[in-house]
Amino acid sequence: MKQKIWIDLLNPSHPLFFKPLIKRFAKIRDLMITMRERGETIKIAKDLGIDGKVVGKDQEGAFSKATSISYRTIKLAILLGEYDIALSFENPMSIAVSMLRRKKSILMLDNDLKYSPGSGIIQKLESWVKTRADVLIVPKCTEETFKKHFNRSKILCYNGYKEDVYIADHVPDISILKKLPFKDYLVVRPEAFASFYVKHGKSLVPHLLDRFQKENINIVYLPRDKSDWKIVKNKNVHIPSEPLNGLDLISFSSGVLTGSGTMAREAAVMGKKAISFFPGDNLLSVDSDLIEKGLMVHSRDVDEIIEHLLKGNNQQTKVHDPISSQREFLEQLESALSD
Repeated sequence: MKQKIWIDLLNPSHPLFFKPLIKRFAKIRDLMITMRERGETIKIAKDLGIDGKVVGKDQEGAFSKATSISYRTIKLAILLGEYDIALSFENPMSIAVSMLRRKKSILMLDNDLKYSPGSGIIQKLESWVKTRADVLIVPKCTEETFKKHFNRSKILCYNGYKEDVYIADHVPDISILKKLPFKDYLVVRPEAFASFYVKHGKSLVPHLLDRFQKENINIVYLPRDKSDWKIVKNKNVHIPSEPLNGLDLISFSSGVLTGSGTMAREAAVMGKKAISFFPGDNLLSVDSDLIEKGLMVHSRDVDEIIEHLLKGNNQQTKVHDPISSQREFLEQLESALSD
């Protein structure tokens, strides 16, 4: 009898991350997939050929977000079919449901910043739920932080970053350029102020866009929520009318600037100029690791960002190997699934 795995997709990066895993598991294991309506998550999943049941919708605002998470968790616990193991990324709902169902859960994390002092009560509760996972798989550079909060015997590590898992298999599709009004461009994604772990403040995006306009730099802007649209009102940017494959956008871009992390790390491991303008005093260990290796830059100084973008060529000089990182990750995952 085949092992049945439940995979729950919460955010736009999840369909990309789980696509190579779904492809590998489909022939040897039964899969049950659910997803949450947030940003481009559903559209990206469908474009990648991932079929799943849509359960719940993300909300803006701390209270509404917490309520929607609670409601969705209860709904999944009641309505979800039978499974043997839950597989998820940064997903407290999957862990909570598995606790209620008394099923094994494997959780993948890379955001150790959520465990920093000063986190709000909702973030602390979410982080505590995650510690109840049976197995934790994390990048090696985050190990020390997670060891402080998780049972050490639960932790498996791999060298590299979560972005390696799917970028290793990615083949750029040049046809994406037909969907854009220009061939030379930067990709900009704003700060994720809606996330519990991100300190609120003023967005750097309007100031960056003003400078880009003076330098005649084309911008592909990728908003998440309604508030992200407001900050670019009357700004000269191109917002795609439909969700586009982010990896293809990065592949043919001159670089990526983001106020969160995933797209900057994707650009970094793909050898593109990668700039994070993440707000806050502390960075994720994965981001710090990439910066130390010279693969990414972090700054909230507009002049410094512009100078970095305009100097030299568009490619980073350092080389990173996603394939070996993916191989190591898959070995750890298979070990957790078979244990």
